[in-house]
Amino acid sequence: MKQNANLGKVLYMNIVLTFHLSQCLALASLLPQIVDQNNYSYLGGLGLITIYTVNLIFNLVAPLYLTKMKYRYGFAFQAGLVLPCFIPAYIVSRCDGNDIQNLICNPILLIPLTLIGCLFLGAGLGGYFVLQNTYVSHCSTEKNKELFFGITYMLLGSAYLLNGVTSDQLLQYIGRENFFLYSGLFECILSLLFIFVQQPDKRNQTQISEANQHMIQNDSVDKLEEKVTNINEQFAKIGFKAQIKQILQKFQLKEMKFLFSLFISTGVVIGFEFGIFHKFISASLPGEDEITINVKTARIFLFVGVAQILSGICNGLSRYFFGIIQNSIFYGNIFQCLNIIAILSAFQKDYNINIILGFLIGFTDNSGQFNSAVIISDIWKEDMAIFGLYLFCQNFGVMFTNLVAIFLDGQYLIYYLILLITLQCSTSFSQQQFKRSLQE
Repeated sequence: MKQNANLGKVLYMNIVLTFHLSQCLALASLLPQIVDQNNYSYLGGLGLITIYTVNLIFNLVAPLYLTKMKYRYGFAFQAGLVLPCFIPAYIVSRCDGNDIQNLICNPILLIPLTLIGCLFLGAGLGGYFVLQNTYVSHCSTEKNKELFFGITYMLLGSAYLLNGVTSDQLLQYIGRENFFLYSGLFECILSLLFIFVQQPDKRNQTQISEANQHMIQNDSVDKLEEKVTNINEQFAKIGFKAQIKQILQKFQLKEMKFLFSLFISTGVVIGFEFGIFHKFISASLPGEDEITINVKTARIFLFVGVAQILSGICNGLSRYFFGIIQNSIFYGNIFQCLNIIAILSAFQKDYNINIILGFLIGFTDNSGQFNSAVIISDIWKEDMAIFGLYLFCQNFGVMFTNLVAIFLDGQYLIYYLILLITLQCSTSFSQQQFKRSLQE
């Protein structure tokens, strides 16, 4: 039982994060659709680009200050940053972009206000997952890593399921006008619960191996350092310029060159999920009123959530029995299935096909994130800066996908899939190269 001494701490952190994240996901999945329906042209796409651009930056910046905080204060701070976004979301859900006589609903005022809210949401989520993955890696050992990360990504999938359930029910009973109000109040309570996150048991802190210590010295600091028990403590003690230098040099690590396409692919799947998938759903529901489309969109995200949970379980077991490299190849195969069903959906425009597509999106999304996090934990342990680089690449993929969505707005759905297919091929190739580099 000693090897699972931190299990309760990992469970508590992930349960609170699951409920907190479910409300953020509801905001991210419904806001683009609602602003389109309420005649605020391009605001949905611009909002997502703002979220993920700021998120991208903060994934690099967050380790600079989060390494100086205890985990509980880091989580509470990041969670608090997302709260302001619910205010403009609540306002825009009650407005019409054509009503320029109403000052608060006038696009000249409301669009900048919404983008400022999205900026806060991006800053909050940037560092949020860096901290989560670092915390789990810090709590885990080689003997329980697949258990801890399996639980983490199973509960992460539960956030998608909760998003679907709460969105479906609340939209029907309180309407979309009040949805963001209740979600925002719930988020305030959940943010406070992060204060009770406990520090990992020091006996389970991972000692840095001599090989990794040598890599840290040569690739990061360029000078001899005393042996440390936690690389994040070392990172927190050096100066700001040295921290920036470390982060930039870690981009050039040999292993990172093989992993970039994997990391970016996780972002492209997320970008498709929140920035493009709703177009496939809307195209399969011609003639339906707006609230029905919103409800049926939320219902499909129930299947996304179920797939996320199953993916967390399957990836934990697969990593244990077959190893992370074989698990990564399995991710590439699932990605290929997603592309096939997406092509079918683009031509058929069938709601039931979109249910299958939603399931595959959820499974692929969770699988990519699980594999990325575990590979980093295997090689670099709980190095927060490396987790930041991974999430930087991920959000680059999300941002790029949403730029494509804006550029191709109104075009045939099949054009959106060219990016997915290209990246899936690139990811499969880089995974084979990474496998060969490890065998050498």
